[in-house]
Amino acid sequence: MEMKIVDLETGKKKDKIIKTIEWGSKSATKENHEHFMIKEILEQPQAIKQAIMQDDAKLMKMAIGILRSRQVIITACGSSRYAALIGRYLFSKIGGKFCDVVMSSEFGYFADSIDKNTLVIAVSQSGETADVLDGLNQAKEKGAEIYSIVNVVDSTIARMSDEVLYLNCGPEIGVAATKSFLSQMIIFYILAFAMNNKIDYARKELTKVSDLIEKSLPYTMETTKKIAKLTKKQNDFFYIGRGINFAVASEGALKLKELSYIHAEGMPAGELKHGTIALIEDNTPVVAVNPNDNTYPETLSNAEETKSRGAVIIGIGDKESHVYDYFIKIEKVQDIFYPIMCVIPEQLLAYFLAVERGKNPDKPRNLAKSVTVK
Repeated sequence: MEMKIVDLETGKKKDKIIKTIEWGSKSATKENHEHFMIKEILEQPQAIKQAIMQDDAKLMKMAIGILRSRQVIITACGSSRYAALIGRYLFSKIGGKFCDVVMSSEFGYFADSIDKNTLVIAVSQSGETADVLDGLNQAKEKGAEIYSIVNVVDSTIARMSDEVLYLNCGPEIGVAATKSFLSQMIIFYILAFAMNNKIDYARKELTKVSDLIEKSLPYTMETTKKIAKLTKKQNDFFYIGRGINFAVASEGALKLKELSYIHAEGMPAGELKHGTIALIEDNTPVVAVNPNDNTYPETLSNAEETKSRGAVIIGIGDKESHVYDYFIKIEKVQDIFYPIMCVIPEQLLAYFLAVERGKNPDKPRNLAKSVTVK
């Protein structure tokens, strides 16, 4: 059997390079799990180890490109945008490079400032996100260089990029991002450390983090399942955090909205008193993403402000407090790696709340895995 590819305009045969996508059929089955989502959450320790398997020369080339660019803009949508916000923090903290994050649906409104000295980094699981593609087309027209972080090999975004890093996490069947989100974070970590010429150090430390997550999964599942049973009737959740933990909190709120259809809002803890605290009433759950880093005391104080107004506080961190009504303990790691540890409890809480409320976490209503319309 022979296959021919022809140009529709000229009728001439086109030569195409055949590429093999190394995703096994096992990845597309639930195995013995109730849902794809729980399977994919549990795959994340391995996903971290897969994501760090990048070519050192390419990492250094991209890191140097980021450092040398006059202007760096990261563009993404949904969960990928929250990964990008974490990446922005890492680039600044580890690599000493400031960049901005622009949600892809708004990208065109900032296009006037883009030129040949701009580097645009696109983040997308599918590599086919319509809003991201639209922004990249505008950026290319203005001469910008394009890097991308995607999961699907040879996707449209990957093909139009000057450099691309793949997540290597395999197919993600559940609509809500879990292992792809965490893998995007890991790519940002290793890129940031590459800017500091510490790729080997990053791999070593991220492998340790992966092992700690795997070790703590049984406890985290049991704890989040209990909290889900106790809070399943609540219809409003607030997620708070400071610094890099704000983006983690925002992603946790998005997961809850997507899966359980509970109204949830992620916000900087310091912004509560500028309006949102008016919404706190008896038994309102407030999830404090509060590892024992330099933001711990202030975030705890903000959580206490909501508790005094009737909130039920769910703490995620490695240091317990009397302020918390429920506590999800994570393993102690270096401050910079706390976001990785906090993501899994949020995902599991959203998953178990969806199940408790009788929702299908694999197929949230009105949502699609790849958003190909603007």
